[in-house]
Amino acid sequence: MRRRPTTPAAIVVAAVLTLLVTACGGGVQEATSYTTLDRNGTFRMDLGSDPGSINPYESTGGLNRQVYAFAYDTLVGRAPSGEAVPQLASSWKVTPKSVTYTLRDDVTCSDGTELKPSDVAADFDYIKNPKTLSPWVQFSVPVDYSVSADDRAGTFTITSTTAFGSLLQGAGAVPIVCPSGLKNPQSIQHATAGTGPYVITKYVQGDHYELAAREGYRWGPDGAATDEPGMPKKVEIAFVANESTMANQLVAGEINAAQITGPDRARLDETRGIKRFDLPVIVGEINYNEAAGRVFRDTAVRKAATMSLNRRDLASVSTARQGTLAKNLIAEAPVQCPGDETTGSLPERDLDRARRLLDSAGWRPGPDGIRRKDGKPLTIKIIYQTGAPQTESAVELTGQYLKSIGIGTRLVGLTNAAFLESLYTTADFDIFYSAINVDFPYMASTFFGGATPADGGRNAGAIDNPEFARLSAKAAAAPEKKSCPLWIAAHKALLSRADVVPISNGNRPFYTYKATLQTVGLFAVPTSIRVYR
Repeated sequence: MRRRPTTPAAIVVAAVLTLLVTACGGGVQEATSYTTLDRNGTFRMDLGSDPGSINPYESTGGLNRQVYAFAYDTLVGRAPSGEAVPQLASSWKVTPKSVTYTLRDDVTCSDGTELKPSDVAADFDYIKNPKTLSPWVQFSVPVDYSVSADDRAGTFTITSTTAFGSLLQGAGAVPIVCPSGLKNPQSIQHATAGTGPYVITKYVQGDHYELAAREGYRWGPDGAATDEPGMPKKVEIAFVANESTMANQLVAGEINAAQITGPDRARLDETRGIKRFDLPVIVGEINYNEAAGRVFRDTAVRKAATMSLNRRDLASVSTARQGTLAKNLIAEAPVQCPGDETTGSLPERDLDRARRLLDSAGWRPGPDGIRRKDGKPLTIKIIYQTGAPQTESAVELTGQYLKSIGIGTRLVGLTNAAFLESLYTTADFDIFYSAINVDFPYMASTFFGGATPADGGRNAGAIDNPEFARLSAKAAAAPEKKSCPLWIAAHKALLSRADVVPISNGNRPFYTYKATLQTVGLFAVPTSIRVYR
């Protein structure tokens, strides 16, 4: 049996859309006031809503991924520095067009079967099959590829037809589903078939999941094992839509962890025994639906809407005065390509010019203040996720800005599952207000170009920006450390055409009580969790 080498003390999870999204970086809580580990404890955490299906190959949504992160491993992970670290793969060899991963030989699935390189190859063939096409292809491996496996040598190889500078971590971030789950995908809608440290034992729709630690799990990053002192034997993940309720449960000691973004932070910050650490993210972002037949297909209308916004005030409202104005499409630390992308690119606020643009596009003022063209009112549908009061306030303020230039709005708050359905199934929206947080710039290109959901992609806004496509293709092919100037130019091409409007950066606080953990992006990393009495 090959012995897995020791790796850095970094515990990692694949990237996400916060909804929708994900990323690297994170924080560690020090157990300064907790002294006695609970060797048979239960870790209880609240999420904002039931994410729906947790089949890893059906969703890259943030809430979905937080649940299934407990049950599925990836080939490689990421250190806080952004570097790749071993996970299921103990080592790898990289060329401009391929990566060969050497897998550990002691990994088993939750049903007890051994994970073989050929099983991994089957996963990668499955997710790119047109009949089972997964969003992970565009999200993490957005290239034409082939795979091969050598079970005797313990290697899995992925080869791209074109150079792809992020192939190691892109392919390495795909959650690995075991053969039983691949054979019957319906069986893992609310259950699991992975190699991860936990297995789901119970699901109550709209209420909670229960999970149990796997005996014998010892192949987590840095050799993490489920028999380590303080690692919870059970996990309960409850769905609680109201942040005040989450905060009350933390104060009462009924749960161990929750992410609280609204005004309840003030009292939690002052409550003895409750710890906080902050995760940098994009908090607010406006995304237009540019599909045929939608009003925002017209660039003039998008620019006019953007010029109506006071982004600085929106940034304050959307973060409950705790954040800053967004200047980059990527915020999660370590930011891969830092810099100011918005200044000089994104249309600035100018109400008079916004009105002239709408006039030139044929939208004339109506008697009720709402513009019309061919008798049709310029009234749009804005969707957003419920749960955080500052989000609702930001959306309401957005509606007021739009009305000031004659655009009427219908504001629709949705649960996470309903929100994702609106984005990727019905496409029934004109603006979705959310935030796309990802690990790497190439992942953002999945949401701002390429295939739409109708074709298996994640470009919910049906963005077709030729300059962005050209520059992002060059950036993706470049060596990762030399790609940033190209990615920044590509992002500016999006902003100058008002395809997306970043609003605010901020911190998403993670609060814990009688527990410590490490995070990557927005997620609690299962093998890092420790509970205390």
